[in-house]
Amino acid sequence: MTVLIKYPKQTEERNKVFFEKKDKELTNLDWAKWGGWYDTDGTLTYTYDKDPQHWRKRADLKLKDRQPVELFSKTFETSLTDYFNTSWLPEPYRKKHTVTMHQAVLREEKAEWFTKNVYPFLIKQGKKDLAAKLLGYRPESKNFADWTPEEVLHYLASALEGDGDFVVQGKKAISIRAKLTSNNAQYLSDIGYIAQKKLGVMSLLREGTTYKTQKGIKTMYRLCIFGSQKNPETRGFFQSLVKDGLMTLDRKKQRVQEFLGQAWGAK
Repeated sequence: MTVLIKYPKQTEERNKVFFEKKDKELTNLDWAKWGGWYDTDGTLTYTYDKDPQHWRKRADLKLKDRQPVELFSKTFETSLTDYFNTSWLPEPYRKKHTVTMHQAVLREEKAEWFTKNVYPFLIKQGKKDLAAKLLGYRPESKNFADWTPEEVLHYLASALEGDGDFVVQGKKAISIRAKLTSNNAQYLSDIGYIAQKKLGVMSLLREGTTYKTQKGIKTMYRLCIFGSQKNPETRGFFQSLVKDGLMTLDRKKQRVQEFLGQAWGAK
């Protein structure tokens, strides 16, 4: 493991200053953004070490891509590390696959503070259950009717970067497909509903492939949002995604910019 960015360890005094500063600095749009990341790629855990009385609270963000993890590290002032992760590809390949993973972790009091603030912007029920376990109580979720269009946009941009993708197709009739995947059909249905209600964006929920897990057979679903030169009403949505500070991953942001540039000569 290599430490790429190092912050000092937590102390009661440092945390007090940090919480006061961040409570003033971070807005609902920031928490909506991290809600999208944590519903897709974040991990919330509440476990105990060897001593049953020593409970450990953690909020992790771990990805191959450095950019979102580094932003998380700097925003919440926790160290950024990387390490090699080795796994075996399934049959018929049986090849060793090694990737570099980037990780930033909030622990104990910081993890609890983060979870309490991000909870209203978590949509996936399973992630809410984990958050409630970490906190020891269940905070109030934000009703879909109370989300602002800007909050939905910030959430959706991060979720699409986490468990989604953008595919640009065609040379003459340029089109783009934004795809969010999950084995939780209800979660994707909720995303489609709030996107339509708050952004006027229509989506299509499709059943994908099935796969085996230790808990049995599961099905992967995908929620798709389409844009094209022939469908200019979706232009505003994709233009909004590439606003400064909304998307974190350059490689995915560039695909949206490519679509806008090819379809309308705009970036």
